Amino acid sequence: MTCYNIVECYVPLEHFANCRKVSLRCGLTNPWGHRHVCETCQRNPAAVAEIERQEESIEADNAWLRSAGWGEM
Repeated sequence: MTCYNIVECYVPLEHFANCRKVSLRCGLTNPWGHRHVCETCQRNPAAVAEIERQEESIEADNAWLRSAGWGEM
């Protein structure tokens, strides 16, 4: 239940001397592997509950896949 807002983050380049700005749509995975959520969605209790529900489902799916010896998706 995330929106279509653009969220920006900065990714360090070599030796952390420079950064590169990366623009992502709200709800997508950032370069560090975490869900990137805009401030509007962070303040919306319904959006936060939906994100938490999705994350729990993902974790349950990955746990089942690991138990079956297939690794994560």
